[in-house]
Amino acid sequence: MSCQSEKENATFVVTIDQRGDLTLRIGSSNPDTVKKNFLVCSRTLSRISPPASFELFLYIAHGYTQKVPNELSIDNLFNLTKLTHYYDATLLLKPWISQWIASLREPKADDEMHMFKMLWIDLELGQRRSFGLTARRIVMESSGLYTTEDVMSELEVFPDLIGMYFPSSNCQFHYVNIVLADRIQRIREQTIFAMLDLIRNLTEILTTVDEKPRWCKHASYMGPHRCESMILGSIVFCMTRAGLWPIPDVENVQDSVVGLYRTLMNLVIHDIGQPERKGDDHHACNPKQFLTERLQRILAEMADPVLESHRKQLDTQARKLGSSS
Repeated sequence: MSCQSEKENATFVVTIDQRGDLTLRIGSSNPDTVKKNFLVCSRTLSRISPPASFELFLYIAHGYTQKVPNELSIDNLFNLTKLTHYYDATLLLKPWISQWIASLREPKADDEMHMFKMLWIDLELGQRRSFGLTARRIVMESSGLYTTEDVMSELEVFPDLIGMYFPSSNCQFHYVNIVLADRIQRIREQTIFAMLDLIRNLTEILTTVDEKPRWCKHASYMGPHRCESMILGSIVFCMTRAGLWPIPDVENVQDSVVGLYRTLMNLVIHDIGQPERKGDDHHACNPKQFLTERLQRILAEMADPVLESHRKQLDTQARKLGSSS
């Protein structure tokens, strides 16, 4: 039996997962090289390295450009960029980024998870314009079915584990993703609350007592409430038909910002008009124009989901990869 040198025996074991079932041996054949063994979980590696994406990654890394496709789906590009990010090798994708991005199909409005995958792709590949548009789309079109934890779990991104086990990883990247997911959810909820609160405040005014200012422009003290009653009845009827009466809490609204906006913009509000030939004209009491202007203002003043930290990360990636978008 040949004796092994002290260097050859100097193999360090780094326990990444205490219940790991796979050992990765890292080190060259150079006898002076200190080798390391990493005890890891094979299932974790399989999650970040789908076979097709890993195969493509190996072709790119080894220069087999003829095996690299001109088009990739959102799922495939997401898996590939997640893999290259993990190995700090996204720069290898530079020659194909433009054509891959151009070949992607826009996710449908009800395909929230694919929009979040697009955010990851845009951030990793430095696609600044697409990132901003996608983030706003999620705010506007998200139905609120997914929490931040749901998104990160579904996309199989575990920043705490990555930061703990792989300190050299770009943890700022994952931090940006979590902050963005939280911010998107918060802006959606704030916007929906503002729109529903507009209706809530209007109905409270319509049911005000005589001692307070009334909505009807022709109201007199202790006078009839026919005008307000007609408007209130129309609003309650339409909101009930839309499943929004009584006015729900934000967390119980399973609709998107744009969906709720359309519902409220399409409320059919009746007024008593001019009940008598020479009586007061109540057409001006109809709150339709008021609601339209306020709803439009709420959307116009909606916060930008993209923060300065996101822009810095995008700029960093864009410079590294030579992205122009």
